[in-house]
Amino acid sequence: MDEIHFLHEVSVKIALYSYDRTKVLIMVYPSSNGMYGLPGGHVEERETPDQALLRELDEELGITLANFEKKSFFLRGGTEGSIILAYTASAPNDLVMTPPDPDKEFGAWMTVDELDGLEKISPEYKKLVIENWPHK
Repeated sequence: MDEIHFLHEVSVKIALYSYDRTKVLIMVYPSSNGMYGLPGGHVEERETPDQALLRELDEELGITLANFEKKSFFLRGGTEGSIILAYTASAPNDLVMTPPDPDKEFGAWMTVDELDGLEKISPEYKKLVIENWPHK
């Protein structure tokens, strides 16, 4: 069987806004030198992007979403980076999250000003969140 080489890995990420539209859920990675990101992850073989998103939300945060919207895609990390399929959704402000390993990763609600002040987050993630922030 021939080997297949993929140029880019495909991942899904979601900008998850609070119902009151004042905050977005940001992933915090204490074990990765204080990096920040968005919920989501890699699309596995034989998995649709929607299935990958639901699986990642369950694995990372212990949450399930009924409604989400595909927004766009972008390349993260330059020509050798990942293709990111971007989603948005809203969730209750008091969303109960049960991350399996909070020392490794957990979700935190942040305002747009708090997000803007973060340095250890991909600029593409910031752009996705800010451009799609729901207006009151």
